[in-house]
Amino acid sequence: MKTMRKLFRVLLALAMTLALAVSAFAADTGSITITNPQGDHTYTAYKIFDVTYSGDNYSYTISDTDAAFSTVKAYADVTANGLNLTAVANTNKYNVSIGAGFSAASFAQYLKTNVGSLGTGTAFTKVGDTMKASGLALGYYFVSGTSGTVCELATAKDIQIRDKNEVPEIKKDVDDNDRTVEIGQKLTYTITGKVPDYTGFTSYTYKVADTMSEGLTFNQNSIKVTVGGVDKTADCTIEKNVGENANSFTVTIPVLDKKYTIGAEIKVTYSAVVNKQAVAKISPNEAKLTYSNDPITGATYTTTPSVVNVYSSKIVIDKFETGKETTKLPGAEFVLYKEVPAGEKTTNFYYKWNDTDKKVEWIEEKPGITTACTVVTTDDNGAASFDGLAHGTGGGADGGGNQGCRADT
Repeated sequence: MKTMRKLFRVLLALAMTLALAVSAFAADTGSITITNPQGDHTYTAYKIFDVTYSGDNYSYTISDTDAAFSTVKAYADVTANGLNLTAVANTNKYNVSIGAGFSAASFAQYLKTNVGSLGTGTAFTKVGDTMKASGLALGYYFVSGTSGTVCELATAKDIQIRDKNEVPEIKKDVDDNDRTVEIGQKLTYTITGKVPDYTGFTSYTYKVADTMSEGLTFNQNSIKVTVGGVDKTADCTIEKNVGENANSFTVTIPVLDKKYTIGAEIKVTYSAVVNKQAVAKISPNEAKLTYSNDPITGATYTTTPSVVNVYSSKIVIDKFETGKETTKLPGAEFVLYKEVPAGEKTTNFYYKWNDTDKKVEWIEEKPGITTACTVVTTDDNGAASFDGLAHGTGGGADGGGNQGCRADT
């Protein structure tokens, strides 16, 4: 039979939040602070075991008069659970130790299920941005919350724990502020999250899945992962899809295996180029997170996708005879220019479609000097267009004399 010192070490190894400063236990009471209380949740601390110190050594006991005794004994009576209660002669106390098969996470889950039989407990009160239970008799506590259970086992002596009901979230963004883009433009996407509270888990899934529209060409070598501002790409498992799903990938980040700092910022960045499939379309790009949410069953949950849309426009020309909009004029030639703010330059930039690289370029020239800019010609219906444009202000020039002209984006 192992000592309760061994129990403490196992619980720590299983990442249950424990804190112990032996030299500081001269006081008769302690406190537990929840650093990330969720919404309007209420919290309660239930004492499960008493703690007794002898110099640098300590042990845990439970009395048959304690509120939690019947519940704990029922758990200990199942041999496979590995929790042992040994009666202390001529007292109503039991020494607590562990054996093979003990799991701190399973014990916490059991207490969660039976929280109604643990007594009244001590309520937490709000202190600034935290919740705190003070004046606790020194012991080993289970902390629960109104919306699910915190599932923490903690030795009370002014320690801090986190609410495990905090739902991991991610946010996606793109480096183009107005999100109107041109064909051929390179975009950098950033997916932001934070290292979740993985205490109590023996394994933890944190996987980001990203899917782009057909209007984006993914740079598969551009994926980078940082945690707390430090490049951790090499730690991660990156799956780049091929074929019909070539515009998607997943990144699995080993938050528990690498013991990343809980709460540290996670960033996944990558780049993609707007292609011709995005002409006059909304190009959605979404990311979703799959994460562990049950240390006992290993179950996972997938968030609602975080979506970023970018937009590509085109200018459509309708050429007709002045005063006769139904009389369309074919063969009219147009160039498009982008207006430059007054005081910046004396010339405008003219639209050119680079068919080799499949992208829009802008040339600082006036039409007629060279043929470098793109000239579009109206068809039999008097129609022509300039494709793949971002938001902006511009104008057109044609050689149609008195004919009318209308351009629509």
